[in-house]
Amino acid sequence: MQHDSKAHLNLETFQALEARLSEAEETLRAIRAGEIDALIVQGTQGERVYTLRNADYPYRTLVEQMQDGAAILSPDGDILYCNQSFAGLATTPLQEVIGGPVARYFAGDAGQVLDTLLAAGCGKRRARLRAGDGREVDVLLSLTSTATNEIERRSLIVTDLTQLSDAQIGLERAQQQSHAKDEFMAMLAHELRNPLSAISAALEVLQAGGSNDAMAGRARAIISRQTRNLSRLVDDLLEVARVITGKVALAGLPLELGDAVHRCVVQLEPRTEERRIELEIAGGPHWIHGDPVRIEQIVTNILSNAIKYSGAGGVIRVTLSAEDNETVLRVIDNGLGISPELLPQIFEPFVQGERTLDRSQGGLGVGLTLVRRLVELHGGTVQASSDGPGCGSTFTIRLPRVAPPCAKPISRGKQPKTLPRRVLLIEDNRDARETFRMMLELAGHEVMEAEEGHRGLELLKTELPDIAVIDVGLPGLDGYQIASSFRREPTGNRVLLVALTGYGTPDARERSRAAGFDHHLIKPIDPEVLRELMVSVPERPRP
Repeated sequence: MQHDSKAHLNLETFQALEARLSEAEETLRAIRAGEIDALIVQGTQGERVYTLRNADYPYRTLVEQMQDGAAILSPDGDILYCNQSFAGLATTPLQEVIGGPVARYFAGDAGQVLDTLLAAGCGKRRARLRAGDGREVDVLLSLTSTATNEIERRSLIVTDLTQLSDAQIGLERAQQQSHAKDEFMAMLAHELRNPLSAISAALEVLQAGGSNDAMAGRARAIISRQTRNLSRLVDDLLEVARVITGKVALAGLPLELGDAVHRCVVQLEPRTEERRIELEIAGGPHWIHGDPVRIEQIVTNILSNAIKYSGAGGVIRVTLSAEDNETVLRVIDNGLGISPELLPQIFEPFVQGERTLDRSQGGLGVGLTLVRRLVELHGGTVQASSDGPGCGSTFTIRLPRVAPPCAKPISRGKQPKTLPRRVLLIEDNRDARETFRMMLELAGHEVMEAEEGHRGLELLKTELPDIAVIDVGLPGLDGYQIASSFRREPTGNRVLLVALTGYGTPDARERSRAAGFDHHLIKPIDPEVLRELMVSVPERPRP
């Protein structure tokens, strides 16, 4: 009886042990399957809770919040898991990504790169990922392999290189622009030294006691011509800055383009030397809506460019025709041509083709930039084409056609006559003041002068000249203060005030107007502009 009792006890113990073993095995299985979040263990220090999910939660969170795409792959390349960033790169819903082959996002050369990585089991390679929307993304693939319980897995990290590529492109563009700027500064120094050297030499001739009248006349002509060249260089720089920043307003009116082109050709013929310009105008008249000054600037710059890059004996064909609703101007030369590398950049600022070492034609490389911007302001387009170096080039300008204007009778009045004027000149630069005074006196005007602001304002009040030309940058009182102070005087409206400055921006002109100036002249003064200004001075009543 006692034996049976022990046997029964052993059977119960065995069954209890078997149940506990089965429970432990089920617990291990559940742990491995991730079905258990925590374990409660009873020990000498009481119950302790061990959380299994919290153990890997930071790592899961890290992977999910990664900016890079991350995926777990089978050895065959099927996606077992991926984070949201990977799905975002693929532009495919997460549930559609998991379970599919990773190779569907890499085709062609990129597919070969992926196959090489999967075969090696590790490594880094650059490739192009093809997203679900057809877009291709430059990426870096980083692959590693792991084995858990004899199950092999591949870990793939996909880094989007778009920003890096954009930064690299931006860096290369900045380096190109820096190089172009350096070349431009060297070119500017060269272009400025040429006229300065000629002016300096001409002055030496004039100062030499033995120079005859003919030689002195040639020296004066050189000084005049080179001074205009210097002024043109500065004007070109200021002009391209105004046009690029959108600070140019067009004075639009109906304009017959054939007449404008013909005038430009005639004006440039003396500069062609051994080259020949052939003008062909088909049909006509060719009316456009444009600013006459800017249209002439466009045509002159295009023609000057053709002359510059055509050698001796070169022929420049200028054709004007109508095509559909456009007026088309083409300038075709048989000169140096344009290389394929330069052609896409030909209208960018400071870009120039190959030039000879002597740079005899000069220029700063801003002419074509002005052409493009001004043509666009007129609602047109400009294109350049060339078959390459030595094959010449063609520039095509297309402008919208407009209906011809109604004819109006032309009234011809008498040409105004220039009368002697009383002029007050306020200028602190001694040489500029002296030469300006001589120019005015040679034209028959009476000139008073002051070299600083307070004395200038005193003379302005007491002498009440017909016209006062005032440099805005003066010691003591500046030109703006002189103008505004004089305009407050009872006789402040009796004198025509002219601002003299090196600044020609719209802001500078507006500041002159606000101070009370009637006109705004930019240094160096064009003698013809000065003559026209003297003619415009009305007869003012004397006190």
